[in-house]
Amino acid sequence: MDSYLSFDEVCMSVHGVPEKVSVGLVAQSLRRGWHDFLGMATVSMGFAACFVVIGVVLMTGFVTIGMGPMVPPLIGGFMLFGPVSMVGYYALFSARQDGRPVGLGLAYGAMRHTPRPVWVMGVFCCFMVLLWLTDAGTLYSFMVGEWRHDWMSVIPHSSQLLRFHSGAAIMGGALSLIVYTVTVHSVPLLIRGQGTLVTAVTASVRAVGRSLIAHLVWAVVLALTVMASVFLLPALLVVLPVVAFASIHWNRTVFPEGANDTPV
Repeated sequence: MDSYLSFDEVCMSVHGVPEKVSVGLVAQSLRRGWHDFLGMATVSMGFAACFVVIGVVLMTGFVTIGMGPMVPPLIGGFMLFGPVSMVGYYALFSARQDGRPVGLGLAYGAMRHTPRPVWVMGVFCCFMVLLWLTDAGTLYSFMVGEWRHDWMSVIPHSSQLLRFHSGAAIMGGALSLIVYTVTVHSVPLLIRGQGTLVTAVTASVRAVGRSLIAHLVWAVVLALTVMASVFLLPALLVVLPVVAFASIHWNRTVFPEGANDTPV
């Protein structure tokens, strides 16, 4: 009699059962990410510079057209596209692990040859960004309803702006949690060449559910560090590569390398 594997069994046969992780491993992953950054600081900051430039252009553009209060939602939305940038950092990480030379050409080359499923995840992230900005824009028209060309409007220094930013943060937080749950492990697994888009996403959701508290702490750490550094943009040159490398270690802790490396 023929036997058929259930979908869950197929996912586990490809990715294995995700490890349960504790909150203490958050600090460990960050330390490892910092160590990797120190080993290739120049090229890591050079790759991060393109994202910093894009962020500056977008922020300046929003303030210039009179939508300064929309900058924080823009930053939050920009962060949602972050998982795709891991392709370049993963290439640098792997090259250093193998003793191969690292350089910006390697990182940008990896971006050009990004696996198709990762780009699908990128499209999904873009859709969520547009959804967030659309919701925030609707809220902006009701709660602010005026052009604000000053940089001070980026910070919630009045009750009006505080209410707007609070509402936008609640809406964006819900969307960010969805994106985080879906991408936190699926993108690294796809970069590693494991499984398909569907099995990787399923494995990511299962991993988050299996160690919910630790993953929520990890999400908060990522969000706070990146959001804070955006308002001090030179810091993003360091923070972005550190959290990217730390995310690689986080993924390898949950899905150990070599446990199930057979692609399908």
